[in-house]
Amino acid sequence: MKFKIGDKVILNGFIYVSSNAATPTRKITNKITNITRIAQGSRHPYNTTGDLGWCDESSLKLYEENKKYECEIELTDKEGLIEYLKNHDDKIIMIDSKQLKDIFGL
Repeated sequence: MKFKIGDKVILNGFIYVSSNAATPTRKITNKITNITRIAQGSRHPYNTTGDLGWCDESSLKLYEENKKYECEIELTDKEGLIEYLKNHDDKIIMIDSKQLKDIFGL
């Protein structure tokens, strides 16, 4: 089994009234929920918070809380900016979103 009870997941797919039902009751899209029950060996082995219904493993994706990004920034001194930052406590730099996207290559 790919998931375990307690896993936070994103549900995208059909849900069923029981773990072995033949036809789905409805389709769920982008629902963040937790695995609460597992019926191993059944057609639709996973059930989630709020008893939405039973679903297939292929309808679930592990939810990632916080994506962390790392980047390396090289400062280019323009009109004494680096010297200013070294000598002042108010180290706030404002740039527009286009410049920021260019810096991060987005």
